[in-house]
Amino acid sequence: MSTTGILYDPLFTEHDAGRQLYQGTAGSADCGEEFDSPLRLRYSKALLDATGMSARLRPIGYQPASDAMLLRVHSPDYLARLAADCAAAGDAIVDLGDFARGNSATERIARAAAGAACAAVDAVLQGEVDNAYALIRPSGHHAGPDYAMGYCYYNNVALAARHAQARYGIERVAIIDWDVHHGNGTQHIFYGDDSVLFCSLHEEDNYPQQSGSEQEHGTGRGEGYNLNIPLPAGSGYAAYADAFARVLLPILRRFAPQLILVSAGQDANAYDPLGRMRLTRPGFRRLAASLVAEAATLCAGRIVMLQEGGYSLPYLPIATLGVIEGLSGQQVDFDDPHLIADRPLTAGEAAAVSRALDTQRPYWALEENHHA
Repeated sequence: MSTTGILYDPLFTEHDAGRQLYQGTAGSADCGEEFDSPLRLRYSKALLDATGMSARLRPIGYQPASDAMLLRVHSPDYLARLAADCAAAGDAIVDLGDFARGNSATERIARAAAGAACAAVDAVLQGEVDNAYALIRPSGHHAGPDYAMGYCYYNNVALAARHAQARYGIERVAIIDWDVHHGNGTQHIFYGDDSVLFCSLHEEDNYPQQSGSEQEHGTGRGEGYNLNIPLPAGSGYAAYADAFARVLLPILRRFAPQLILVSAGQDANAYDPLGRMRLTRPGFRRLAASLVAEAATLCAGRIVMLQEGGYSLPYLPIATLGVIEGLSGQQVDFDDPHLIADRPLTAGEAAAVSRALDTQRPYWALEENHHA
C-alpha cells in the first residue's frame, strides 16, 4: 500500500478574500463571504478527520516560499507590488487583481501556500512519501508572472514545477489541471517551454472567458506542449474519462514525465456555484486513480496534487475526499448523501474531445479513435 502525504495548516484559512457587498439605490446589502471562503479548507479537513482518512495520511511540514523560489516564476516588480499593496491595505479588503482581493495578511499566506506546494514535491522526490496532497489556500493557477487573478496570487503549481527542476534536476514535468476554470496563469508561464507539459480540462467559456481554446497549443519550443480540452457545460465523468482516454493519457505517455503535478480544483463538481459540470466523488476518485496508475508506470509513482478551486461548502469536502481516495488507493466508509448518477457520453462532449484530439494530433502522432 502506498504512503500518501498530506499538507495542511490552519494558517491557510486566515486569508480573507472579502465579502459579497452589493450596492443598490437605497443602500447596500451584505450577502456573506466571497466564494473563496476559509470554510472551504476547514470543512474539507473536518471531513477527512471524521472519515478516518486523515489518520491514514502522513503529515508533511513546510516553510514559506523564499524570494528566490518565487522569482523562478514571478517578476521582481510583481513581488514588490503585491507585498506593498497588501501592507498598505491593513485590515481593509482591497483589489489586488481581477477577482483577487485581500488584506495585509494575503501576501504572507500566499507565500506560505507556495512553500507548502514545494514542500509536497520535496517529500515525494526525497522518498518520504509515495505521493502527496497539499490542502492549501489561496489557489494559484490563475496567477501569472506579474499579476494576481481569480483568487490566485502566487502560482503554486508553477512554483512546484520550477522547484522540482531547480533543486532535483527534473527535466520533464507534466501539469494536469482539472479545475473547472481554465488554468490561464499556468499556461502563460509555460507557453513557450517544452520542459513542462500543461493540460487543462475545463468548462468551455467559463472563466476567464476567451481563454482555454484547444487552438492555444503553445509557441516556439513550447508548441504542442500546451493542451486545452474545453468541455461543454453539463459534462460529467464520461466526458472527462473520454478526454483522458483519447487525448490526455496518450500524450502523457509520449511525453514521459519524471513528475506529475495536478492542479486539483474540485469545482467541476455537480453542486459548485462557479461551474456547471457534473463530477461527483466516484468520478474524482477514478480520475485521481487513473493518474496514479500512469505515474506508477511513467515516473515511479511520483505525483503531487495541489488544491485549487471548489466553492460548494457542502460538496467540496466530499469531492476532495474522492480525490484523496484515488490518490491513496484507500476508500473510507462514507455514504455520500448528494450522489447523483453518471450519464452516458453525449455527442457534444465527444465532439469537444475530438476537437482537442485533432489539434494535438500533429504534435503527438495520436491515433484515430472514432466514436459511433
